[in-house]
Amino acid sequence: MTVSYWQKRYFSGRSLPPKTEHARDRYDIAVIGGGISGIATAYFLKKFGCDNVVVLEKNYIGYGATGRNAGFILSGLAEPYSRLIVAMGEESAREIMNSTMENHDLIESAVSENKIDCHYDKCGSYHLATGELERKELEESTEMMIKHGFDVEYQPKVPGKAKDRLSGYLGGFFNPADGKIDPFAFVNGLAAGIEVVTDFEVTGIEKKHGAVEIRGDNVRIEAEMAILAVNAYAPLLDKYFSDLVFPVRGQMLATSPLPANILGESIYYANFGYDYFRQFDDHALIMGGLRNRFFKNETGYEDIISDDLQRALEEYITANFGLSGFGIDERWGGVMGNTIDGLPLIGSLPHNSSVLAMVGFNGHGFGMGMVTARDLARAVMTGENSDLLKRFSIKRLSR
Repeated sequence: MTVSYWQKRYFSGRSLPPKTEHARDRYDIAVIGGGISGIATAYFLKKFGCDNVVVLEKNYIGYGATGRNAGFILSGLAEPYSRLIVAMGEESAREIMNSTMENHDLIESAVSENKIDCHYDKCGSYHLATGELERKELEESTEMMIKHGFDVEYQPKVPGKAKDRLSGYLGGFFNPADGKIDPFAFVNGLAAGIEVVTDFEVTGIEKKHGAVEIRGDNVRIEAEMAILAVNAYAPLLDKYFSDLVFPVRGQMLATSPLPANILGESIYYANFGYDYFRQFDDHALIMGGLRNRFFKNETGYEDIISDDLQRALEEYITANFGLSGFGIDERWGGVMGNTIDGLPLIGSLPHNSSVLAMVGFNGHGFGMGMVTARDLARAVMTGENSDLLKRFSIKRLSR
């Protein structure tokens, strides 16, 4: 088992949360999965008036990809805006962008309302160009986004203290609407006040008298409805997802705290999202990605790291930031759930209408998890189906 920088930091000086021994026999809604999408869904269900809701989590809150990412809150998707327009048209691309920006607003509001100590900062992000093709696409994206009313710019050089360290890139697309967060601290703060049963590994879900029975180890829970929020692990709970959601592994590392902040306050990603990095408040440099160099190996559910990819991350830091002799405090991996069209799958299962799913976030759980959770919770409680839920509907890939 690997442990992320965020998990280690959060549990420093404190023990793992105790196992929850008991759960009630029946709930109105059982949410399966204690990551950002599951916790956020329960959070909004309670806001919309459902008090009898439980989250069932195999390990502990934020154990999976939610507690193992870079803590970026990004607008849009990994691809430049120009690619989104080609793929889905101007109206849909703008809708996706606006939805992810609303997602950020929901995170900001939750941090403020619940006084969550998670180092949230609306610091802006840079998508750095690693070559002429990427530079051209980012410049085109800037023009299109400005045309659609978004406050963005393309900068030939990253300004400030990061300018010298990042001089090897061909400038960057800057979006001031983006931000950063300690993802593990955030999801644990959001879970305050929500009933969560930890160490509950769901082994099966079955129809029962118009409701569902959820099986765990020697435990059975009944609920009027179950919401499957397990992202990459959906195929392990329901074979329907076996050809729809694919587990891919991302790897990261955190250096020992550096003597100074060399990258400024912003967050950075490059190479069409395959390279990403930032510094934390203690000056540790957090680096992840490079999965595109090791596609064949970085699939499946194993919680492991590989020497080759980790070595490549270290070499990237040396080559691009001019650092050497730095220590490594933590190395870890996380399993993401990808879909064939790069968009989440949300809706009721064709073979069991009492089970809803919200899975396949393609590495963008923090970019979409709050807004999709709110819309799903509202749909469950009021019957109001949003345009976003319609776009991400499971039915678009129905077989």
